[in-house]
Amino acid sequence: MTEPARRPLLLLVLFVMLAPARPAPALADIINQLDNQSSAQPITIDAEQGIEWRRDEKVYLARGNVHAVRGDLAVYADVLTAHYREKPDGSTEIWQLTAEGNVRLASKTETIYGDRAVYDVDRGVVVVTGKDLRAQTPNEVVTARDSLEYWDKEQLVVARGDAQVVQGDKLVRADVLTGHLARAADGTSKLSTVEAQGDVRISTKTEFVRAAHGIYDLDTQLAVLTGGVKVTRGKNQLNGDRAEVNMKTGVSRLLASSGARVHTLITPSDVPKPEERGPVQWAPAQEPEAGRGR
Repeated sequence: MTEPARRPLLLLVLFVMLAPARPAPALADIINQLDNQSSAQPITIDAEQGIEWRRDEKVYLARGNVHAVRGDLAVYADVLTAHYREKPDGSTEIWQLTAEGNVRLASKTETIYGDRAVYDVDRGVVVVTGKDLRAQTPNEVVTARDSLEYWDKEQLVVARGDAQVVQGDKLVRADVLTGHLARAADGTSKLSTVEAQGDVRISTKTEFVRAAHGIYDLDTQLAVLTGGVKVTRGKNQLNGDRAEVNMKTGVSRLLASSGARVHTLITPSDVPKPEERGPVQWAPAQEPEAGRGR
C-alpha cells in the first residue's frame, strides 16, 4: 500500500474552492497521490440553475448539475451549499460545506462517489454517505455501506458498515476499517496503522482467515488478528485466539491464549505439496462453506 498524499480529496475540493482565504491544513486520506493545488489557481463553478447568495441565511447555494473545478480537482453534485458566519473583525468564514445528489469528487486519478458529502469545518470532520458509496484510485477500491469519514483532529480515516478494501487481487473486509495517521514534523501525514473491527475477513489464493479484530502496522508490515481466529485452507482448518502474519516475509503464526490450545483439522488428501506451499498472500479466495470447522 502506497503512502497517502498530503490532503484528502473531499476537504481539498470543497474547502479550498469555496473558502480559499482560509487554507486547509496538511492532511492525509485513504485516497492516494492527490496533487496539491495552488491557492492562486482560478475557481470555475457552473450550475444549470444558477448560484444564489442568501444573505439573511448566510448561505451560498449552487443548484442544477453543479460542476466546480480548481486545477486538477473537481466536485460534481446536484446542489452545493456553503454556510458562512461573520467574525468580530467583519470578515466571514465558512463553517459547513455540503454537496448533495450524485456527488462525485475527483482528482486526476482518484474519485469518491456518494449521495451526500458534509464537511464540518469546526470539528474538522468530513462524512460522505450514499447508496453506492465508494472511493476509487488506480490501485484500490474502498466501499462501505454507511459512510466514508475523515477526522482531522483525531487523525483518522474511517470506512463504516461492511467496509471492504480491494487492491488488485487483495481483499480485506470488516464491519469498520479505521486508518490511523501519523503527522510528521513537516506537517504532512501518512497512514501508520489500519484497524479492522467486527467480522474481519481476509481472503488469499489458498486461504480464508476470519477473526473478530485485526490491526496492520504499515511500518513493520505485521498484521495481528485476534478473537476466534479461523484459518481455512482447502479442507484444512486451524483455530486459535491469535494469528500473526508478516506481510514482508509471508510467514504466519497461529497462537492460543494462556491455557488454551490451537486446534487443527487436516485432511491428508488436501495437504499441498512442498512446492505448492507458498507464503501467505493477500489475494481473494472463496469463503469456506457454512458450518465447516465449527
